[in-house]
Amino acid sequence: MTCRLPRLLFAVTGAALLAFSSAPAPAADAAFEWKDNPEKGVCNLYYGDQPVLQYFYTVDESTDEAAFDTAKVFHHVYGPGSDDLITKGPGGKFPHHRGMYVGWNKTTFDGRTEDFWHCRKGERLRHVRFEELEAGDKSATMTAVISWNDSDGKPVIEEHRTVEVRKLPVDAQPGYGWQIDWSTTLHSKRGKITLKGDRQHAGFQYRAAQYVAEANNATYVRPEGHPQQPAPYQVDDRKEPNKHVDLGWLAMTYELNGKRYTIEYMESPETPSPSRYSERPYGRFGAFFEAEITEDEPLEMTYRVNVVPGPTPSQATIQNRYEAFTHSLEG
Repeated sequence: MTCRLPRLLFAVTGAALLAFSSAPAPAADAAFEWKDNPEKGVCNLYYGDQPVLQYFYTVDESTDEAAFDTAKVFHHVYGPGSDDLITKGPGGKFPHHRGMYVGWNKTTFDGRTEDFWHCRKGERLRHVRFEELEAGDKSATMTAVISWNDSDGKPVIEEHRTVEVRKLPVDAQPGYGWQIDWSTTLHSKRGKITLKGDRQHAGFQYRAAQYVAEANNATYVRPEGHPQQPAPYQVDDRKEPNKHVDLGWLAMTYELNGKRYTIEYMESPETPSPSRYSERPYGRFGAFFEAEITEDEPLEMTYRVNVVPGPTPSQATIQNRYEAFTHSLEG
């Protein structure tokens, strides 16, 4: 498999982002292509010459800082039709927030609790192997096996993470966004495992680039029946744990490098309830739920994340896309 080095591996500040320029338009016969670089620990998805995703699985234990920076795998996202890296890696505000990622800060098994959200005490999410790397003119699919290792280095959970990407037709330039279908299955390696935490420190979440935290400019769109303010609707789990739950979808919009992006986060109707949603002005959002897994009963998680360039889509437009997503999950 041929390799091309990624344009960026770690966190990017607002100043550094200004160095990026729009990518050239893809050729008419452009297709998706994965380019894995195991020595660097990154696997990049391109559409023609344009970057789409970067799966980050680097391991560097040379220093404490490097070990923390590479403690867990995650997926970076690039802006459609550009070279803009629109998610955050290590460093910056809340350095454990990275791209699109999964974790629970209270993972309990064998009478002990490990924190697979912050990964500050030796916990690690380690890439094991690829089960699938397929790409063509219409879509690209990756399935990675990931071992959640405790602070003693022993496996606790085996995650099978599948990410499928397609172009999403939109009106704004370049005429398309990214439709990212994300499926994660968590298999227990240690008997009964309880997954708990809170909406700020668990679940499947998305973190925008560091520049968004510096500008504090993330706003939100929600379904009917939920708060309609553009500003983040923030809930304290200790006081109102069952408020702002089971939305089905939530969209975050932000400006970066002179462009606007909207991230539409959608969860399967089969997601355990209550699914507690979190949104922050610095650009982290998503949802979490509590669950229990055993070696015979894994946990399946299914989401769609749409990355839309240009003006913020209307509530009705996002609702229609959510209904198309849920329909796609039916039999």
